[in-house]
Amino acid sequence: MIVQSMFSTAVESDLIPRSPCRGIKLPQSLPTEMRFLTTEEVSLLADAIDSQYRAFILTAAYTGCRFGELAGLRRHRLDLARRTLTVAESLAEVNGYVHITPPKTAAGRRRIALPQRLCQELAEHIEEWPPSSDGLVFTAQRGGPLLNRNFRDRTWLPAVRASVGEPMRFHDLRHTHAAILIAQGEHPKVIQHRLGHSSIKVTLDTYGHLFEGLDEAAADRLDSLFPRNSPDRARNAWRGRDLDISR
Repeated sequence: MIVQSMFSTAVESDLIPRSPCRGIKLPQSLPTEMRFLTTEEVSLLADAIDSQYRAFILTAAYTGCRFGELAGLRRHRLDLARRTLTVAESLAEVNGYVHITPPKTAAGRRRIALPQRLCQELAEHIEEWPPSSDGLVFTAQRGGPLLNRNFRDRTWLPAVRASVGEPMRFHDLRHTHAAILIAQGEHPKVIQHRLGHSSIKVTLDTYGHLFEGLDEAAADRLDSLFPRNSPDRARNAWRGRDLDISR
């Protein structure tokens, strides 16, 4: 995309007559296979990782936040009394420099309700590992911003190997959160909001296959709404009736 943009600019500036990128079809990227942990496996992973990052793992699994959103989380964005976390920044490393940037879309900026147990974990984390001078809740072991590659190699992978096993990416905790919500029967709009998706279509395109079987579960729940008439009474109610199917 960057190369294409450069050549397009060159054409517009009359530096070249035609972009060599025209007519070139890029190969479609294959979707990365997702992994969904059970709540028991989430606990195993949180127990196996360095204690400084226990709350980091649990927050990812029970809010669906991305790595950068949690690495850029500042203390004033956490309201543990009201049980909310506000996503307003994201931390990214570009060419060796750390940047704190706003979410890419309006939907990415969101306020997420937190489970009470997660609030307790976060309160304990903040008490034992106070936020950095710039307010970051989760930092590197020696202080400073939490960088994805360093965290992955030094902390994440050893804990994964000792608990749930590979392959397992940090981003799979986000997928796990979506799967937990779907299994609970949460409305897709709730899932869209918590994940910060730009549209409900993104949510359904990504996780639509996990909704399979929920229709049958809904039908089973509808059974409980039927009046408790005996089978004989129900049959007698229809006996002798002329049904007019033209109505």
